[in-house]
Amino acid sequence: MIAIDTPVNRPTMRQLKAVQTTADLKAAARVVFARQGYLNTKIVDITREAGRAAGSFYNHFENKEEILAALAVDLGAEADEIAGDAQDARPESGAVSIHDSARGHIAVFWRTYAAHRDVFAAIEQAALANPVFAERMRTFRAEQLQPWIAWLTELADRGVHLPTDPATTAAMIAATAETMIQTWHGDPDAGIDNLTGFVAAGLSAGVNQH
Repeated sequence: MIAIDTPVNRPTMRQLKAVQTTADLKAAARVVFARQGYLNTKIVDITREAGRAAGSFYNHFENKEEILAALAVDLGAEADEIAGDAQDARPESGAVSIHDSARGHIAVFWRTYAAHRDVFAAIEQAALANPVFAERMRTFRAEQLQPWIAWLTELADRGVHLPTDPATTAAMIAATAETMIQTWHGDPDAGIDNLTGFVAAGLSAGVNQH
């Protein structure tokens, strides 16, 4: 049956305007956070950048932390989309080597982090200033590392000796990746290859350790 777009299920102009305003505010927040840092940003800076009235902000976000959390959710969704595309591109049969599976996970992380450096920097600043927000982001980060944890758990089940439990190992790899991305100035693919080699070598060394 063909769905008919009726006035009942069609979004109203007011709803469309609200969606657009939310998007404009988030885009403006990214620009301002990158330009002057999260801690130095005031809500009026964001609304001015977005070309909106100062009071309009509170129709969409409770405070500065909420708009940053919304940006974090967006980058998480983007990472999931990149990971999904990578998964679809994999061959349907045949075992994937530790190196290739490591590269897949690292590439998703690298490309997401590199594209959203401003958001990650703002999250770090906000976490230092607000313990409640810091805990919220720790939970968010743990959720984002679930695909890594599942992969490392699978490796452990296959007999790979991990340096520690899968969750901690995933966090260690992510921390290493963050540091490398922040300091890498060459070709991204070369950076991904180098980091993949480092991680895969460490994991492969544990294959026969029992």
